[in-house]
Amino acid sequence: MIDVAQVFGLLGSITAASLFFPQVYISWKTKKTHDLAWFGIVIGLLNGVFWIVYGLLRSDPFIYVTNTILLIGAFLLLILKKRYG
Repeated sequence: MIDVAQVFGLLGSITAASLFFPQVYISWKTKKTHDLAWFGIVIGLLNGVFWIVYGLLRSDPFIYVTNTILLIGAFLLLILKKRYG
């Protein structure tokens, strides 16, 4: 039987993990990051790190895998901001 909580957890994980990637794509394509706030990127990086640690401490792959992907997206945005901003 399907566990509804796990389905919603998976859907939440997918949407959270993809949070930064649309902006990464647009920034890479247009080579423009002037309007992106450094503070927002830093918050995204810190958020990813804190949730990864929490997920590892709780042994919860929904949390640490999701936030590892999110952290990669935030890091890519940081690189693009440094290069084009």
